[in-house]
Amino acid sequence: MTITVLSKRIRDALAAAPDGMTAMELSLALDIGASQISRSLALMPDVYIDRWVQTRTKYAGVHCLAFVPDDCPYPRAKRRVESRPCQ
Repeated sequence: MTITVLSKRIRDALAAAPDGMTAMELSLALDIGASQISRSLALMPDVYIDRWVQTRTKYAGVHCLAFVPDDCPYPRAKRRVESRPCQ
C-alpha cells in the first residue's frame, strides 16, 4: 500500500473519531502494522498529538486531525484612480 493511500485511510479514520486515536487503535481499526501507521503519522503535517495516555508499559500519543485552512488568496493590485486637475 502506498503512503498516499495509507494517509487517506488514516485521515478518514481520524475524521470519524473526533476524540482522536492512538497508533495502536489505528492499527487495529485499519488492520495495518503499527510501525507503518507510526511512520505515516510522522509524515502527515495535518495530524498532531493532542494528549498522551498511559498504557501498561509506556505512554501513547493520541493523534487528532488538524483543520488546515486553504492558503490565503494572493492580493490583487488595486486600480489607481487617476487624479485630474480641478477646473
